[in-house]
Amino acid sequence: MSTQQVYTETNEALDTLSEVWESMLKVLNQVSAAAASSFTLDPDLDQLSKTRKEYEALLTRLKTKVAWIQDNRPYNNKQQQEQQQLDPLLLEEQQQLRQSSQAVSDQLKDILSQSYALQFQIDMLLSASHDQPIQ
Repeated sequence: MSTQQVYTETNEALDTLSEVWESMLKVLNQVSAAAASSFTLDPDLDQLSKTRKEYEALLTRLKTKVAWIQDNRPYNNKQQQEQQQLDPLLLEEQQQLRQSSQAVSDQLKDILSQSYALQFQIDMLLSASHDQPIQ
């Protein structure tokens, strides 16, 4: 992606942000007006719903643009140099550590699930023993 395209998308995202702000103010004004007049009139729920949907659509559009910008932003030179200087051995070690961490995490989940099953069985035995009369 070119820097110009990122710049254009960023400007559009800023425009969308101002539209989101205006829409949010519109929603707040309509809700407060509906609340103020709710004692005398029924609020126009259709209009409130329509306004809220417009706000949510603008917010979704803004989130999409921000995600695109974050995915396509050019790195500055310092970040590129740091990325190139990373030692491949460190990256391999990091990957191994992640794998061992995942294995330990899986083992811990298994142990916890066994513990819960054992606790359930003990509770079942206790409740069954309470049902049996002592002779």
